Amino acid sequence: MGLFKTVRRLTTLNSRLKRLRGPLEMLILGVRDPRVPWTAKAVMIATLAYVASPIDIIPDFLPFVGHLDDMILIPVGVAVALSLLPLDLRGEYDAVRRGTLYSA
Repeated sequence: MGLFKTVRRLTTLNSRLKRLRGPLEMLILGVRDPRVPWTAKAVMIATLAYVASPIDIIPDFLPFVGHLDDMILIPVGVAVALSLLPLDLRGEYDAVRRGTLYSA
């Protein structure tokens, strides 16, 4: 029964991380844009580096506990980075990410 719960929790983690794909793409666009303030870029780079890094604060081989850092730090980093973006850039990046035409 413990294994079943762990698999279900990992599936939930996977679906939550898939929902972050769009905002992570917005962060990638923001890192390349010279109009983004340096504080926002620093948070974006740190968040993207943590997502791409194979090194975790808590190793993933520990059942469920190992994925807690991913479930907490990545969404918090994305939320903070997006909150530091100016609203017009956030709208522009979302339109670019979706492939729609953006008009300010």
